[in-house]
Amino acid sequence: MKKFAFGFFAVLAALAAPARAQVTVSDSVQFKIKNVNSGLALGIPGASQSAGTGAIQWTDNGAGDQLWHFIPMGSGRYNIENLATHQVLGVANGSKTNGAQVLQWADSGSADHLWTLSQAASGNYLIKNVNSGLYLEVYQGSKVAGASVDQWGATGCLCQEWQLVSTGTAAYAMPGVVGGATRVHDPFMLRDAGGTYWLYGTNNTLASSTDRSTFTNAGSALNPIPAWTATYTKGGTLWAPQVVYMNNKYYQYYSASTNGSQTSAIGLATATTPNSTTWADQGIVISSTPSQPYNAIDPSVLKDQSGNWWMSFGSWWNGLYMMQLDPATGKQSTTNTALYQLAKRGNGLEGSFLYYYNGYYYLFASVNVCCSGVGSTYHTIVGRSSAITGPYVDRGGVNMVNGGGTILVSAHANVNGPGGESLLTDTDGPVMVYHYYDGNNNGAETLGINKVGFTADGWPYLY
Repeated sequence: MKKFAFGFFAVLAALAAPARAQVTVSDSVQFKIKNVNSGLALGIPGASQSAGTGAIQWTDNGAGDQLWHFIPMGSGRYNIENLATHQVLGVANGSKTNGAQVLQWADSGSADHLWTLSQAASGNYLIKNVNSGLYLEVYQGSKVAGASVDQWGATGCLCQEWQLVSTGTAAYAMPGVVGGATRVHDPFMLRDAGGTYWLYGTNNTLASSTDRSTFTNAGSALNPIPAWTATYTKGGTLWAPQVVYMNNKYYQYYSASTNGSQTSAIGLATATTPNSTTWADQGIVISSTPSQPYNAIDPSVLKDQSGNWWMSFGSWWNGLYMMQLDPATGKQSTTNTALYQLAKRGNGLEGSFLYYYNGYYYLFASVNVCCSGVGSTYHTIVGRSSAITGPYVDRGGVNMVNGGGTILVSAHANVNGPGGESLLTDTDGPVMVYHYYDGNNNGAETLGINKVGFTADGWPYLY
């Protein structure tokens, strides 16, 4: 079938058109994306949660599936996130062909999920797929509600021009107000029996609070630091601790490694108080070398509903794994030595956290690149399973081993690179703590705290 608005001269004009400069767009607010040719709004039909649902144009009816968030991914590229489904726009099968359908999918890290924006002479926006070099448009220039959206080479057709209409509404809830010792990376927080909050973090940091808002420096998360960790840290520091209470003691799990290295270990120490200065070294729980598919960092420990203890771990390489623990030692079970793969992604997957709520085990993780200040592209995803060993599937139905994961929070306003997350069940319900890079404070790593709600069908969101 001949493409609408195509002809020999249109093609020549497109080929002769000069390259257009990329432009930036705010990640602070929600947008409606309206097709200039039809006046209709880009959306997901019926707010379907199913991955692979094709994008369409529809009458602007104020529905949530017509709200979009531009997630900055560096070098002027964006993920375009639907705020009803928290999936991103991509091209079917990563196709580079004219006419390939544009659809929603989990943020799997594939290149067809990246888009750039430029402006036509009219001032309207052209939205270009990075993978294919083709433009977002309405198929055959249709003005009919329900018409599908595809990609095509530059034609000069108004069907390839879009208006970005800000709703003025924030893309995500902002973090709660905190103060004091709130510079932290990969935070983990617990509340002791006396009501004091203890906030642990990478770089062996520890802070305390009585109100979950104002934090005071409380020394070191782990003291003394075992000498064996130097083999892995090479003179650096410890990462991403988690502390659990079992056997009438506090068990601190932590990572010993260096940036980008697979020569890593997860260590364990025990103490009778959460802020002890005499943690007892229990040695290595699991280690890794470049010959193994996993990286032994970022532990998360959870007791399942049958009373068994488990630890998830891993980063990059082949993704996230899980093993069963012996509750008597806090180390790997000797009766079940299996490793279960929980999640895998093309690039940038780490920082798992396990959480149980109302019949489901939830697997939270951080994706993309951390630790670049305001340029960090980190954000937090989630999947769930009825069994702690998985499979963990996102809201769209994609297994996390296949790159699935529903976006829970991504960059917005001064909140850059939100990740390194962990959850706490507090007296007022579930709470998530995470780090972000504060665009209002020179990109300093900063504590984020939000309460966590769950939708009617059991998916978490921040408020």
